[in-house]
Amino acid sequence: MILLVLSAVVINGSLFFHLMRQNKESMRKKTLNEKAMILTRKLLGNIKDAEMGQRGYILTGRSRYLLPYTNAAKVISGYQSSLTLLIKDHFSADNIKTDRLLNNLINSKLAEVENTISLKNQGKENLMLKVINSDAGENDMNQIREICNNLLNIFYNNVSLEEQKVSKTLSITEISIAIFSILVIIVISIMRVKLYNRRRKNIRLFEELELQNSKLITQQQELKGLSMDFSARNAELEHFTHIISHDLRGPLSNMISLIQILEDEGQSDEKNPVFKMLKNASLGLFHKLDDLIILLRQRQGGLLLKESISLSQLLGEVKTNHKMEIDRSGTVIEADFIAVDELLFVKIYMQSILQNLIRNAIKYRDPLRSNNIMLKTYHEGDTIRLSISDNGRGINLEKYGSEIFGLFKTFHTEEDSHGVGLYLVKKQIMEMNGSITVQSETGKGTTFNIILPA
Repeated sequence: MILLVLSAVVINGSLFFHLMRQNKESMRKKTLNEKAMILTRKLLGNIKDAEMGQRGYILTGRSRYLLPYTNAAKVISGYQSSLTLLIKDHFSADNIKTDRLLNNLINSKLAEVENTISLKNQGKENLMLKVINSDAGENDMNQIREICNNLLNIFYNNVSLEEQKVSKTLSITEISIAIFSILVIIVISIMRVKLYNRRRKNIRLFEELELQNSKLITQQQELKGLSMDFSARNAELEHFTHIISHDLRGPLSNMISLIQILEDEGQSDEKNPVFKMLKNASLGLFHKLDDLIILLRQRQGGLLLKESISLSQLLGEVKTNHKMEIDRSGTVIEADFIAVDELLFVKIYMQSILQNLIRNAIKYRDPLRSNNIMLKTYHEGDTIRLSISDNGRGINLEKYGSEIFGLFKTFHTEEDSHGVGLYLVKKQIMEMNGSITVQSETGKGTTFNIILPA
């Protein structure tokens, strides 16, 4: 019996030591992956802040919008170095290669942001817009997001794997202790010394676990601080959106209503160039505020979630919101959503897409014939196609085809054309992993085909 107990003690002790060593290694790997996750999130968050500061400054020209860019530029290099050193010392060659690609993309994106800001400061608007419209910066940003998300998935999977190992190790340890305790009861006098040593080992184990728990609490506090900082920035953006939406848009809407009342009552002199300029300027500013409000609202929530939306319902809302324009222009809007009516999409994006394309079809209608707009959906394999057609003036694609979705690009002579709508449409569709094409012929009309994942 004594020999059996001694053998069990030796075997159990060896197994316990091996499991604890595995557990310690798993906790070390888990900590390294969690640290890598934090650094990756900080990198992605700061490069987004830099891009946001660039856009705010370019759109408004106010230097205070450069603050997110300035703050991000100060810390990004440090986060890059920390993440690179961590991956180089503790991760695979593929991860090292990915990190090197990520650093090159971040440096390229920062150079593009710095270049556009510099051109803005120098008053070289055309060169600045040429850099923006090249889509190089946007492509870099998309690749940065994709690589960061892939790295985060890798680190998260590693953490989950190590947690499973720790859980399995603890389960095996509990079974081992139970068996050992039974043997101790049988020959308690022989095993007293062994039990004492085992208790000391358990104390050391709990101390190690408490130390790891303390580290986790510290990391949670850091994440909480980042979350509070993000919330504060989001509150500032929401306040700014409120000012534009209510304090500016309200009086301008009243001004447009007064102009329309004068026209309806026949009190306006439409041949008067001053009255015409006032009307066009008011409508142009109103639409620009609408687009700016959409841009700002898209940035408030950070990550926009898809939801089940009804195209027929959204079209009804758009027709209600623009009823006066539709009635005054004599536009007829028809829809065939029999193939697909409901789909997963960001609601505010689809509302903006329908609003911009329908508004353009009304604005650029052919005065020589009644204006007709047709919307139809098709289910094509694993994709959904939404077609929006009109019989308006059309666009000269040979001349403007490469610039049709560019920011601030206009192709007609109307004074209220501002070149933001189609840019927004394409950007929103691409963010949802879709694509858009255009078919148009001058004097016959235009068709936009939107391809979305089913």
